[in-house]
Amino acid sequence: MWRWGKLEAGWGFAALLAVSLLAGAGEVLPVVLLSAAGHELGHLAALRLAGARVERVRLTAFGAEIRADTRRLSYPREIACTLAGPAVNLLLALIFARWTGLYVAAGANLLLGCFNLLPVPVLDGGRALHLFVSWLADPLAADRVCRAVGLACAAILTGTALVLTVRCGAGLFLMLGALGTLLPQLPVPRRRIFCRS
Repeated sequence: MWRWGKLEAGWGFAALLAVSLLAGAGEVLPVVLLSAAGHELGHLAALRLAGARVERVRLTAFGAEIRADTRRLSYPREIACTLAGPAVNLLLALIFARWTGLYVAAGANLLLGCFNLLPVPVLDGGRALHLFVSWLADPLAADRVCRAVGLACAAILTGTALVLTVRCGAGLFLMLGALGTLLPQLPVPRRRIFCRS
């Protein structure tokens, strides 16, 4: 693991970069990384404006995780901080497509912003949905709603990625992303422990 101040990069992140380069994504990888950096800077700026203290930013195989103390934030402020990352991506997509003609950068930002808005617990859309339902009802109701919506959305995304991968020979990165949304939601079988007396 690599550390620099509050920033950490795990071996999964290094493996993701290596797989991306081996798969031939070397030309678009810098654009995707810059889009991801813009996304995380959107979250960090919103958290700073809201007065939340950022404890750590960790780069993993499935993206970045920001650990911040949001206990003092109201639901609307925390929702705004959660949606700030995708909002930056969508704004950058518009700027790149409309005024600069950098369509690869526009596409990368559009895909990253839209993907993160999906209502899956590990993504910003799922976190925002959980906060919103918690605000309207309570956290237990939010858990139930988000579990059902997130699992259905991740299953549909994984099925779509599988079809694209089999039919078109493409969609490998979509498949990895889809599995990254589905696998954390699947129940883990518990081992039975037998005690003999």
